[in-house]
Amino acid sequence: MRVRVWDLPTRLFHWALAILVVFSFATGKLGSSWMPWHLKSGYAILALLLFRLAWGVVGSETARFSRFVRGLRAGSAYARTLLARSPAPFTGHNPLGGWMVLAMVGALLAQAATGLFADDDIRTQGPLAEMASEATVRLMTRIHSANEWLVVGLVVLHVAAIAIYQWALRRDLIGPMVHGMGESRAAPRLAPRWLAAVAAALSAAAVYYLVAILPRAP
Repeated sequence: MRVRVWDLPTRLFHWALAILVVFSFATGKLGSSWMPWHLKSGYAILALLLFRLAWGVVGSETARFSRFVRGLRAGSAYARTLLARSPAPFTGHNPLGGWMVLAMVGALLAQAATGLFADDDIRTQGPLAEMASEATVRLMTRIHSANEWLVVGLVVLHVAAIAIYQWALRRDLIGPMVHGMGESRAAPRLAPRWLAAVAAALSAAAVYYLVAILPRAP
């Protein structure tokens, strides 16, 4: 039957993160006067990621890590059905999709965290750079520069997987992430939106503390 698979907070997170990742990559490459926007985009991404970590614990059933992060055996079994062009239906993320979520969140967290300490030696530095040693700043800057391409690779892989499902396997993954509806034998439990609002507010407050208050602390 057709039920609501994805809640509004998860869908808003998904599309906001997609837009901000593209914007951050573009502004980082443009540099110069775009760098203040690159920093602000990075802060917004960090807040979104903190929200997603919280929502993965207390959020709706299909958003919880305990629901979609499965072991290697489940992942390999699903991969075999995928190669046979008859993937088993899943409500929410399938086993391989679950690992992709973890990889993407991990890579983006590393990118956002190292960006807080990075320094391009021209005109832009992260808000915590002055609190760290020169060696730490150099290391964080190198990781930030290299990890960028890991993020790009994961994004390309993610888009390619969606395209394969959408057109080769005739499984619509885009529509449900827009309107939230999908096919399932049972409706997943959805968490209240006020809980998402609280998680989002706390995540934003944590990032504000990191970038605006902590650097000015005596």
